[in-house]
Amino acid sequence: MANNYSGEEFLDKLYRDLYMSDEVQHTKENKDKRLEAIKKYMDRLERVHSKADTDGKKNLLYSLYFDKYVIKKENIRAIDESEIERIQNAQKKSLTMWLEYLSNPTAVYPTWAKYWAFQGMLKMGNYDDIKGIYLKRDKKTEAPFVECNPEIIAKCITTIMKLVNKEEITEDIDEKLSKTDSFSKIYTLFEKQYKKSVADRTSTEGIWIKYNQGSREDAIKLSKSLEGKNTGWCTASEDMAIKQVCGPYDNAENGGDFYVYYTKDKEGNYTTPRIAIRLDGHNYIGEIRGVEDGQNLEESMIGVLENKLNKMPFLSKEDVEEKMQKVEDLKELIVIGKKTKNNEPLTEQELEDLYTKQYGFGWEQDPKVEKIINKRNILEDYYASNDDIKVMFLTMRLLPKNVKIREEDEDVLVRAVKKSGCALEYVDKEIQKDHLEIVIEAVKSNGHALQYVDKEIQKDHLEIVIEAVKKDGFVLQYVDKEIQKAHPEIVMAAVKESGYALKYVDKEIQKDHLEIVIEAVKQNGDALKYVDKEIQKDHLEIVIEAVKQNGDALKYVDKEIHKDHLEIVIEAVKSNGRALQYVDKEIQKAHPEIVIEAVKKDGYALKYVDKEIQEAHPEIVIEAVKKDGYALSYVDKEIQKDHLEIVIEAVKKSGCALEYVDKEIQKDHLEIVIEAVKPNGHALKYVDKEIQKDHPEIVIEAVKQNGDALEYVDKEIQKDHLEIVIEAVKKDGFVLQYVDKEIQKAHPEIVMAAVKESAYALKYIDKEIQKAHPEIAIEAVKKVGDALNYVDKEIQNEHPEIIQAAKESKKKQKM
Repeated sequence: MANNYSGEEFLDKLYRDLYMSDEVQHTKENKDKRLEAIKKYMDRLERVHSKADTDGKKNLLYSLYFDKYVIKKENIRAIDESEIERIQNAQKKSLTMWLEYLSNPTAVYPTWAKYWAFQGMLKMGNYDDIKGIYLKRDKKTEAPFVECNPEIIAKCITTIMKLVNKEEITEDIDEKLSKTDSFSKIYTLFEKQYKKSVADRTSTEGIWIKYNQGSREDAIKLSKSLEGKNTGWCTASEDMAIKQVCGPYDNAENGGDFYVYYTKDKEGNYTTPRIAIRLDGHNYIGEIRGVEDGQNLEESMIGVLENKLNKMPFLSKEDVEEKMQKVEDLKELIVIGKKTKNNEPLTEQELEDLYTKQYGFGWEQDPKVEKIINKRNILEDYYASNDDIKVMFLTMRLLPKNVKIREEDEDVLVRAVKKSGCALEYVDKEIQKDHLEIVIEAVKSNGHALQYVDKEIQKDHLEIVIEAVKKDGFVLQYVDKEIQKAHPEIVMAAVKESGYALKYVDKEIQKDHLEIVIEAVKQNGDALKYVDKEIQKDHLEIVIEAVKQNGDALKYVDKEIHKDHLEIVIEAVKSNGRALQYVDKEIQKAHPEIVIEAVKKDGYALKYVDKEIQEAHPEIVIEAVKKDGYALSYVDKEIQKDHLEIVIEAVKKSGCALEYVDKEIQKDHLEIVIEAVKPNGHALKYVDKEIQKDHPEIVIEAVKQNGDALEYVDKEIQKDHLEIVIEAVKKDGFVLQYVDKEIQKAHPEIVMAAVKESAYALKYIDKEIQKAHPEIAIEAVKKVGDALNYVDKEIQNEHPEIIQAAKESKKKQKM
């Protein structure tokens, strides 16, 4: 079946600069088409997060997000350090919740949809109570990121997937939803709906209700029972409930049984969901969830869950034992909480568990842990712990910042800084002086530990500083300027590791040691940003090295240098075509060879070429569209009319560049349209309906290339030219969703061809057609047994041979 790029196409339209972003361009290969390139970037994102499978890797990945999205110190209005830290930590914590949830295996959404949700969330700032909307977040927004609520997120993502796939939206607020692709607006609509009802959780008396695996009807009942109940469970989304019960979901290919514990509401009815047990199939626990923060269990529900697990003998023994241990851990946590409240001492084991164990059944740590720790004297806990736990305190930096550890814990300090260099923060200056091995181990572990190294120690022991800057050039910011002047080899080591370290090098040092500057821009051309303009003018070799490494560095070069030294501009656009945006229009006019070099490197550089230059030099435009057909979007319609060869080259390269071809040109020059649909049937989307009617051969060419191009074919054309429909469903059975029901009824051979290509096409066949032609259902389930989920129960009862065929198919699949 052909690749379905509908999600990537949606992102491409919503974020017009995504395709040309450095991230996508870095991932793509030259042969990749636009949507393929975006899909590859999505796949890379998924891989990056899936590989962050240890705390160390995860912390490193999350720190990159923090650097990019958490408010910078200079943008915070507060001047008190503790308040600044509080604001930044609140943003880090809320951002972490989103990263944790969206990368969790239970968040089984397509990557493009998760990307849409995450990018949308990043734009949401403070909530305006008067307007009832989230204000736009900017670099000075101090509020934490919006709450990560899996129930609302699931509904948002389900909605956008339906909009993208042109499916019916069944939500009560569908009229508003169908008019927006904004995550912020959709999230706000669902959040208001979510907050309307306040669940009554005073009662613990309740009943368990089972929703049967494979039952779509049960799945819908399940989601309806959770709507407006503030559970935070993604199962409240109907589509997610169907996936969890009927499959495929996570590791459960065919879904699984689902149990919910409901307690009494204020009217005495059992409607308040408190615990969910989702199974993979009938015998394995997929997950257990509660309604506390992070989907953890309420304290009052621990015993209820324990009793239920004891009454489920059909479950895997290993599963039950594992979950029972979690129950016992929660009981221990409650004891620890009571002891803390009563100021009673904890045992050594209890201390270790409190600070190291993962408690609860949610997708994040049970909130009771943080509440207990906040009530404790952490320093006292530190000194009451064994050495292993002390190391953990230091590496996780749980102690108050003003605490300094003395010699009695020397061995602990050595172990701690080996694991996390920044634990050096807790090492007394005298110990640092007397035990340099601790400092050396710290900077070897993490160069940024240098910030906690006394300046006198840095002066007397340069080997420590060199070790740190070799590890991370950015730590040059912690090296005293006098040390830098006296020891330029330290600065050189820093810029070799990261050219950006030049930011922390004084102008005087740069002047006296040009070799340092050259090394910096060789490592990263953008380091030119930190090179004084006078140094640039006097030493052009620095500028040339910078733009060779990264053409974008041209933006830091004085315009006068551009004019006097064209070789610099040429080197820049050879390295990065988009550097043309920094080249003065007069230079472009006088030197078209520069423009040609730019568009040869990157067709999108045409964006920065004036119409006047394009008219005077059509060869520039031709080179641009040969490199990237979508560059046609920057070509004036008049130029297109006068130079049809430009248009032809563009659609040959990228069929969907037809979007930017005037309808009149299409009508007068059908050869252009044909050239467009040959490489990419989806280009049919941009072919005028009149042209399609008059030239069905173009439509056939398109669906031969991509069956789902049928989406763009008018129903009347389908009726008049059945050969188009047949070609499409043979190519991709799923396109049956775009075939008018009347055509399906009149021509069951089309429906049969669709299910032969893909059994799941059965999803788009009316009950009436299935009744009239049971042989179609039989054909589908013979191919894939699970297609039985799309056969109406009444038809199954009337035709047991369909069920039998499905069973036989499933048996074959297991063999």
